[in-house]
Amino acid sequence: MIILLHWSVLMAVLVMIKGGTANETVRWAFVGMGAVWAGLALVKGLLGKPGPKLQGTARAIYRPMHIGLYVLLGGAVVINGAELLGLIAPGGAWISLLVLLTAGTFHGLFHFWRHTALYDGAFRVMMPRPLHKYL
Repeated sequence: MIILLHWSVLMAVLVMIKGGTANETVRWAFVGMGAVWAGLALVKGLLGKPGPKLQGTARAIYRPMHIGLYVLLGGAVVINGAELLGLIAPGGAWISLLVLLTAGTFHGLFHFWRHTALYDGAFRVMMPRPLHKYL
């Protein structure tokens, strides 16, 4: 379920960035998926672990980086939901999505580095099982 939310939220953010947050259905889907994902993280904690090959600074920033991403996700969900409900002026949702996309890009690059430089199978954790044979 988490992997599905992971990739669905990413796709929703990309669709919203491309469409300029104009499609309310996609925005509500993002709000719903993001709320479920952030809620699961609050209840169950972080599900990913740094792995034994991750050492030093990279290991030290692993947990704060993921917590920060959940904070940004939660913020984007709240801002988008509030904007959709007319509780706040338009504009903040767009900025929150750009910030989330930027942070998510660095997150992806970090895990790409782990997978290719450390050979620790980081992508296997984030990808659906049918794709594991290609990783």
